[in-house]
Amino acid sequence: MGHSDGSKVIDWLLKDDAPGVQYIARRRLLGEDPASRKMRVLRKRCNDYPPVARMLERVDDAVALGNYKKYRGACWTLIFLAEMRADGRDRRVRRLVRHVLDAQLDNGGFSAYGPARLELVCLTANLLRALVHFGFGEDEAVLRGYERLAERILPHGGVPCIALHTCLHTSCKVTLPQTLRCVAAAPPAAPKARIRKLRALLVEQLLSVRVYRYVRPDVKEYRTAVRRRPKGMTERVFREAWLREHRYRDDQLVPKPGWRRFGFPRSYNSDILEAMLALAEARVKYRPVLDDPLDHIERKRGRDGRWRLDDSLNGKMLANIERKGHPSKWITLRAMIVLKHFGRLD
Repeated sequence: MGHSDGSKVIDWLLKDDAPGVQYIARRRLLGEDPASRKMRVLRKRCNDYPPVARMLERVDDAVALGNYKKYRGACWTLIFLAEMRADGRDRRVRRLVRHVLDAQLDNGGFSAYGPARLELVCLTANLLRALVHFGFGEDEAVLRGYERLAERILPHGGVPCIALHTCLHTSCKVTLPQTLRCVAAAPPAAPKARIRKLRALLVEQLLSVRVYRYVRPDVKEYRTAVRRRPKGMTERVFREAWLREHRYRDDQLVPKPGWRRFGFPRSYNSDILEAMLALAEARVKYRPVLDDPLDHIERKRGRDGRWRLDDSLNGKMLANIERKGHPSKWITLRAMIVLKHFGRLD
């Protein structure tokens, strides 16, 4: 991207139609002080962004639908509002926060539908990052949540998930980026030693599979074998035997196809761009293993210097955000932040 093209794209991001994009662009791309009067005024305007305003109008609907109802319930609405930089001083945001915190488990985690046995690390991570954004980083409930992340992830050696018994991974890969973003956003009062260990573990896992090359080549073969397993044998037992007999090194794993498509906002699954954003937010320095995902990000830039929205949750959320297949301010913003961090932005 030439200097003039880059300037035009930044000018596009700074237009007044998407205050959240403009706020992040001014802060992350132009280095403006968030405490300045201009930035404080801009932050207040973030709730005027039509998708944010629409979600805030429907907070009662989100609460009535239940916490985890995809993708309209209280938890997801809070997560999406945080992604769009909504101002947490709004009483409707505060109501949503209180409702979500009331459902927090005693151990500090969050459950999909209530019982502790349905606790999800990815949901906990996404909610904690949202709560930090909305100014609750010093809240005892949030700090307890960070402790819980460490309790779940560190002994397991990765992100555990209740659905792992149906796949060939021993820890969840699709939620690594969101979990790392949560750790990168950890407030100062969070347990520093454990946060450092979490960051190191999650970063190492992303780098070891070159960010998005984590799919085992025997997935289809395994699915066929599962359907033909001996009568009476549970999938859990069959899976454990399969993993003992079929081993692959990290360099034998293949790309996750869906991760090549960029979306905003993401849910529990991710993509290359969000994974690279997570590494940037965690202040990981450039290394050659990142050339492949960085090259992919650059190849997806259009001739106009912008990136398009490949995947969308429109129609599933309480409000639509941008148009699928069209230039996306949110995707372009993320791409430029990543390329700047890793030294690829002119």
